[in-house]
Amino acid sequence: MRTNNIKVKLTIPIPFDRPDLNGAVHTKEAIDKAITNMPSNIPIVYGDNDSNQKCIGVIDEPFRSIRFDSDNQVCELSLNGTIFYAGASIIANEIEDGKITDFEIRSIGLTI
Repeated sequence: MRTNNIKVKLTIPIPFDRPDLNGAVHTKEAIDKAITNMPSNIPIVYGDNDSNQKCIGVIDEPFRSIRFDSDNQVCELSLNGTIFYAGASIIANEIEDGKITDFEIRSIGLTI
């Protein structure tokens, strides 16, 4: 089941005042400033271990939700966007007159 222009909501945890997985430490103020100045229509990029990158979508809606959790030192940034191509891997249980009338969704995948 392949389709295009799938609306998605991404929530990205950004640690502050403690190291992220790269070992960098960001202040709460720096995160807030970066989010405030973030442009519209930023790409959603897939990258592999060989540093190859491909744009698979875009953050295309102005909605942003920002929640700072001081107890856990994390900012949750939620953004709405579009993934260009994706779909569901299915098992067709029943087909009648060339149409799938019963199926199971087994996974969701991105096409790059």
